[in-house]
Amino acid sequence: MSVILGKPEVPHHWLLDANVLFSEWTRWLMVALAEHRQATLYWTPHIENECYRNLIRLGRLHAEDADLERKNLPDRLQAVLLAQNHEPYLADVRQVDEKDRHVAASALALRHQLQQPVGLLTWNLKDFPRKPLLKLGLVRMCPDELCVELLNNKTDILACLEHSVKLMQRGLATHPIQNPTAYQSKAMPLPQNDADWIQFLGRNRMHKTARICSRPN
Repeated sequence: MSVILGKPEVPHHWLLDANVLFSEWTRWLMVALAEHRQATLYWTPHIENECYRNLIRLGRLHAEDADLERKNLPDRLQAVLLAQNHEPYLADVRQVDEKDRHVAASALALRHQLQQPVGLLTWNLKDFPRKPLLKLGLVRMCPDELCVELLNNKTDILACLEHSVKLMQRGLATHPIQNPTAYQSKAMPLPQNDADWIQFLGRNRMHKTARICSRPN
C-alpha cells in the first residue's frame, strides 16, 4: 500500500541548487522570501562551483567579477556556505538523478545537522522525486512554488517582488560589476509595473506566481 504524504510546511532552512543561485534576480528573490519566512539560505562549494563555472562559460559573468562575487556572496545574501560533507548520505538519496545527487545528499546532511526539515530549492523538479525526499525530511520545491506557498495573494507577492528588486539594486550598487559582459550590457530593464512583472515572471518560469499577479485586484 502506498503512503499518502500530507502537504508539508515550508521549512526554515533552504538549500539552493546551482540553477537557483545562477540568476542574480532569483538570488535576491530568495533573500526577500527568506526574510518573510525568517529562513536561512545555504549552499555548498560544489553547488557554488557549478553555478559560477556555467555563468562564466555562458558569458553571463566575467571571470574576475565571478571571483570577487564568490568571496562576498554569503555575506551579501546573509547565507551560509556549508562544508562539503555530502558523501556519507549519497546512498540515502539514490532515487535522485546521479548528476544532482550531491545536492540532495548535502540537504540531507544539513537535515541531520539541524535536526529540522530542510527545503531543497531547484528548478529541476523531475530529477528530485518528491515523495522519497519528503520521507527523509527534505521538502523539494522550485522558486515559483515557494513564492505562491508563502505569498498567496497579489498584493503580498508584488510587494515581495518589488522588495527583491530593491535588494538587488542595493547589492549591485555596493558591489558594482567591473567587467560587464555583452550579456549584462544587453540585459532588459527590471519591471516597473504590474504588466511588466507578469511578462517578466513568465520569462523566468514563475508561471504560478504570474497567474496570481494577473488576477484583478
